[in-house]
Amino acid sequence: MNYTRKQKICQVITNIRGSKKRMTNQIKKCMLTTTKGYKMMINKKTLPFLGLGISVQAPINLIGGLLMLWATQSGLDLKAVGVFAAVTLPYCLKFLWAPFVDRINLPFAKVIGRKKVWCLFWQLGIIFGLLGMSTLTPNEDVMALFTCAFCVGFCGASQEMTVDGLRIDTLKGDDLTNGTVLFHFGNRIGYFAATAGMIALSGIISWSLVYQIATLIILVGVLSVPFIHEGKQENVPATFDTMVVKPFKDFYIRQNLLLLCCFIVLYKLCNGMLGKMAYPFYYDVGFTKNQIATVSATFGSIITTLGIFCGGWIIKKCKFKPLLFWLGGIEILTSFAFAGLAAAGPSIPLFFIVIVFDNIIGGMGSAIWTVFLSTLCSRKFSATQYAFLNALTMVPLTLLGTTSGWLASEMGWINYFMFTGLLMLPALFIISKSKTLFKENAR
Repeated sequence: MNYTRKQKICQVITNIRGSKKRMTNQIKKCMLTTTKGYKMMINKKTLPFLGLGISVQAPINLIGGLLMLWATQSGLDLKAVGVFAAVTLPYCLKFLWAPFVDRINLPFAKVIGRKKVWCLFWQLGIIFGLLGMSTLTPNEDVMALFTCAFCVGFCGASQEMTVDGLRIDTLKGDDLTNGTVLFHFGNRIGYFAATAGMIALSGIISWSLVYQIATLIILVGVLSVPFIHEGKQENVPATFDTMVVKPFKDFYIRQNLLLLCCFIVLYKLCNGMLGKMAYPFYYDVGFTKNQIATVSATFGSIITTLGIFCGGWIIKKCKFKPLLFWLGGIEILTSFAFAGLAAAGPSIPLFFIVIVFDNIIGGMGSAIWTVFLSTLCSRKFSATQYAFLNALTMVPLTLLGTTSGWLASEMGWINYFMFTGLLMLPALFIISKSKTLFKENAR
């Protein structure tokens, strides 16, 4: 009896040791897989786009909310403060001068690379614009400050367009996905550096020094450019045909251009119209400023970053057609979740759930959408075609976004968010019926 009991005890101990060994092996395997995945994501081709992501995101924040905060604190009239919103206009119109980046060679282009030289040119323009802003005072030099800020906006938008072209030209396959994920991660770092970081500094030092220090963010991008291998560029004469006609003719040959344009416009309306009124909604429904800052701005940003990396992983596993369809369906549910929050009132647990849901889908969507648009572009016309597709996303949303406040006021929050969710249905219909739109981009 005692011998049998000892046997059972020994068997249990052996099983426990075996389980521990198997668990240890699984953990080691998981760690090796994760490490290998990070090594594949971060390589000499993709890493420079992390730094460029930081540099690309900073200018629009430095001349956006941060500039308005500086102007307001300086005692500038609110009507004059509102005029500074126009300095970000180039971000909507950058496709108009994108053909020059694709076709015109600046000095040293043959040695350094056509788009790399353009990128450095725009970055120097941003730095000089920021240094010019640092010498001015909003309430005394309004026009001069507006001019410098507009220069930063023009060069910032042009830098973004050029970097998008470089990303499409130099990366392909999984490297394109990984580089896009790192680029968006850099965007998040650039956003925090140019907003929270600069606002914190403004409480310690003068605004003049703040904008001088901000040039260091752009230098991260300047130092990243030399590490990109652009390769040889076609020496095609810069004519109206090669710069304007052929990029759109290329789209027309490979895609149903009208259907593509309709899909791009419709697909982003749902999330865009929701995002326009998110902060006014949080405040109006009863959340305090501290709650909004903690849950939405801080916690939400962390979740968005996680969503970006999740999106990069999912792209490698799925084709674009089902991926965009199901992602669109989940965005409808996100809008309905906001409607539920509007009905429930200021519930912190529900607020956390909605923010997690919204931001992780938003992060995944931004990575997936950027890679999808990138695969639609030809390397011959990358800057022009991507800038045009991006404009299709931004311009209609900017125009329709002006009605978002009126719609929310007339419909009420619950009906407004239900309405934003329904805006996705036409895009989902196009996905389900189209046989050619995703054919070339199937993986």
